[in-house]
Amino acid sequence: MEPIVYLPVEVKYRELPSRLLIAAHVLKAGYSVVIGNHWAVTHPDNLAVLPQGLFVFKTVNRLQGNIMNMARHHTHAVAATDEEVLVYTESPGYMLAFSENAAQAVELFFAQNEIHRESVEATYPHLKGKVKVVGNARVDLLTPKNRVAFEAHDDRVAPLRPYILFNTNYSSTNSVWGNDHGRLLNIAAATGMFDGEDKMKKYNDYKAFLAWEQGNFRAMSELMLWTIVNVRGLNLVLRPHPAERPEYWQSITKAGAHVHVIPRSDPHPWITAAKLVVHTGCTTGLEAALLDKPALNIQPVDHPISTQIVKTANATVRTVQEAADAITDFLSTRSGPIATHGEKTAAALAGHLPGYRDEAAARLIAEALVADLKARGAEPKRNYAMQWRGRFTPIERDQFQKDKYMVTGTEMRRAFRHAAETAGIDVKTRLSEIGEGLFMVTPA
Repeated sequence: MEPIVYLPVEVKYRELPSRLLIAAHVLKAGYSVVIGNHWAVTHPDNLAVLPQGLFVFKTVNRLQGNIMNMARHHTHAVAATDEEVLVYTESPGYMLAFSENAAQAVELFFAQNEIHRESVEATYPHLKGKVKVVGNARVDLLTPKNRVAFEAHDDRVAPLRPYILFNTNYSSTNSVWGNDHGRLLNIAAATGMFDGEDKMKKYNDYKAFLAWEQGNFRAMSELMLWTIVNVRGLNLVLRPHPAERPEYWQSITKAGAHVHVIPRSDPHPWITAAKLVVHTGCTTGLEAALLDKPALNIQPVDHPISTQIVKTANATVRTVQEAADAITDFLSTRSGPIATHGEKTAAALAGHLPGYRDEAAARLIAEALVADLKARGAEPKRNYAMQWRGRFTPIERDQFQKDKYMVTGTEMRRAFRHAAETAGIDVKTRLSEIGEGLFMVTPA
């Protein structure tokens, strides 16, 4: 085993900062990192030629499980976290997309809390002892010390202040893949959502989830139209999920000159500068709470599969009229459910992410990765030179994939410096681009 950790990145704004934070700790320990372009580093041809190393996957659905098994076939080691479950609080949510093929491939799994660990080990007993509770590295970036960096991170933010931020997350109802439910069903099946026992229950759960998302979508659309007419003196910024069609939001908000649809952007600078964050069961609601920003969660009905932490971490209402009243009270007199929710938010966060102010997740993940590499005989090595097992193949990507992730060498160097400073790590490194948006970082 070579002294390398592989950190694939699929969605630049959501994954890269926390992956770089982990990378900084790995590099401090004397190990090298390959980070970036998910499609290039996980392609079967390239898995075969990359030096034996330890891959860290962002989630554990069947599609990722297929890649994990290919990585294992080519003698790489496999670790994983699950970025998709940050808002869930119960086992059904934690295990929603944890596929059997991923469970067979993964050798080290990072859980965000004890309930998550217990859920994984109860479902897949062979993983007992291989699950470590670490928190979530994305949360490390949201502490008071670190969040100030977000304010200057996107130069589009300042000219639009003051504003209300609307985050949408309707990747099935307003999908870039279209609204053909048959196709969406096939995509869900491909991720392993219906694998295992009781396929019919899982299928019915998925239909209930679609109905839940559609109800949220209708509520957000109606609330946006109300806000355009009734809220003056503020800009309205709407950030669609990366898998949504921004054209829908652009069409329904075109009558409001003070509405700005900002697709494919890092949420944190927008959350940090907002007067208020509005969402429907979205992870950004949790991130707003972690950033100490007022947030409103509109949920016509509860999530059909698992309770979400945003239900208690944010002020939550059922109807568009309740949401309109809450926004009016907050903006006019700083009263109502949004203004008075602070103590409930703090209690919810403490229970869901113990020690979330400690900035420990990235360090704990890196320490576990380094220990695993050492156990496999890989010793730290500075100025390491990659020992390729063949010729690296450039991988063509479509425009959607490029929109999700595109990073230049200059951007990567700047982002890594910021991550190292955030982690309080002073390490000399060499960075080289080994493929489009794919970088090798080695301790010098």
